[in-house]
Amino acid sequence: MQDKHAKTEDATPKRLRDSRKKGQVSKSGDLNSAVSFLVFALLLGALGDYLLTNSIEFITLALSQDVGSGLTETNVGTILVQNVMKILLIFMPFGLIAVFIGVATNVVQVGFLFTAEPLKPDFKRLNPIEGMKNIFSKKALFNMFKSIMKLLIVTYLTYTGLQKVMKPIMNLGGVGVEKLFGFFMNTVSTLSVSIATFMIILGVVDFIFQKRDYKKNLMMTKQEIKDEYKQMEGDPKIKSKRQQRQREMSMARTMQSVEASTVIITNPTHIAIALRYEQGKDEAPVVMAKGLDYMAMKIREKAKEMDIPIIENKPLARSMYYKVEPGSSVPVEMYQAIAEILALVFTMNKNKRLR
Repeated sequence: MQDKHAKTEDATPKRLRDSRKKGQVSKSGDLNSAVSFLVFALLLGALGDYLLTNSIEFITLALSQDVGSGLTETNVGTILVQNVMKILLIFMPFGLIAVFIGVATNVVQVGFLFTAEPLKPDFKRLNPIEGMKNIFSKKALFNMFKSIMKLLIVTYLTYTGLQKVMKPIMNLGGVGVEKLFGFFMNTVSTLSVSIATFMIILGVVDFIFQKRDYKKNLMMTKQEIKDEYKQMEGDPKIKSKRQQRQREMSMARTMQSVEASTVIITNPTHIAIALRYEQGKDEAPVVMAKGLDYMAMKIREKAKEMDIPIIENKPLARSMYYKVEPGSSVPVEMYQAIAEILALVFTMNKNKRLR
């Protein structure tokens, strides 16, 4: 009970994916049957004519066969197969429509899903205690209430529908046999559509209930979310150490790049750009490394250690930081400003050699 009340968090995407892989999805069986019933009710006229026409043809053909003298041990199997195939062909459209509606309705509710997990044996389902809990659960009570409501409303709709056609039914004697079937199909179709419409509404309500119940059953505790995060991302301590190691390796690569640079252009404190230009080797100045705040400070410290000139140029430093990635040549529009800095650096280095 405490664990149930502790489940206050919505299911994570991983929990939802795992549940879906197991075939645990929210759907309404009532909505499937209601849609099927409505489609057959709407197609009742066309399907009724098809069934009547083909049934009469089949009965006429069957009665015209000479099953007395013409029936032998050799052809009895052939005649039986032919008649069975004709019956199957008569009812095939009904089966195809039912299969199509069932598949389409399920796809609309849960999307395309194929899994064999629900077919695996699960002995937990044989637990009598769990069975008793399911019998007296909210879901079972809701299903019982829903079944009673369906029975009462369908009975009411049928009663009121028959009341409307009671007078025409009493006068069927003057209609004629040829119009009797059409009157019957029209009456059944009208009544079926009204019942199917009600069942559709009830199916939508049931689908909403199933959706809410499904999400509620998948709710998680805060500890379950933490455990899942650890499983997916690893232990936070190990992850922190791994990230620290990655930062150290990145810092080492940056410092190596700084050692090969010609000049450091700064903001002066927030940004540092390590630039290299060697005559005869580089066609254009190349950004070796760049850093912001702490990384900029480390670049300046390394430059002082390696006796690399540090030149302050705020606009140029900001522009290169946001426009040029390490390892890339500077764009043409920066050539003039960089040429002035490089000229100053070459002069500084020449004076150092003369000393």
